[in-house]
Amino acid sequence: MKLPTGASKVVFILAHPADHVGAPKHYTPYFEARGLDWHMVPLDVAPEHLTDTIRALARSKSVAGINLTMPHKPAAFALCDEVGPAARFEGVVNTIRIAPDVRLIGESFDGGGFINAAREAGVFDSSRRIVVIGAGGAGRAICHALAAAGATRLRILNQHPEPVASLAAKLRAGFPDLDIDLGTRFDDAGLLVNATSLGLHEGQPPPVDPALLPDDCAVFDIIAARRTELMQAAAARGLQVVDGVAMIRHQLPLQTAFWRGET
Repeated sequence: MKLPTGASKVVFILAHPADHVGAPKHYTPYFEARGLDWHMVPLDVAPEHLTDTIRALARSKSVAGINLTMPHKPAAFALCDEVGPAARFEGVVNTIRIAPDVRLIGESFDGGGFINAAREAGVFDSSRRIVVIGAGGAGRAICHALAAAGATRLRILNQHPEPVASLAAKLRAGFPDLDIDLGTRFDDAGLLVNATSLGLHEGQPPPVDPALLPDDCAVFDIIAARRTELMQAAAARGLQVVDGVAMIRHQLPLQTAFWRGET
């Protein structure tokens, strides 16, 4: 892998904490394979310092763009001077492009990366009930992408009810034909999506017992840092499992084009 020089560009991924972030091993080789002298670097930024950090980074010509992960996506949305259509609907931003006049232009590509990965893996069936656990930044993006892709039946679960109610109301307004269920059943699921951080660290319990899922249900866990307990238990049951690395792979071309100012 080519080492960075003073002429290199940096894509920072901002997180808090950042010790779990493994994205550079996917992003930097992708950039290099496409002839870009770009390098991804994780940066641990506490929420109270997010605004100052992003504004400072935006002033450097060495910065090709900014990627946001937990817990910064909603706050990044509020910081942007302009946002794309997905971010506008979801209220979150995971990708920031810095305009020549230093304006911050944000968009959300979690949903696009998810739906393209789900299609490639053959686990997206618009006619089946899709259960999404988590209504945070990633959950909102994924539910929006599923609705936009033609999903007909969606069930959303979250530890706290308020984010789910807000998300469901927005989805119903934008997609009136979408059947949204806020129950806790799993026996009719064709696809289960873990859009929470559960499983990021070893020993965390899975958000649902895979024994509750039908035999033909697929599991998509957006965690990319490790093979979670949910993935292991679902695979042991013989269920098809897709992990967060697939989502990263499909976000990469979308984000890179955005950072380069391409449509």
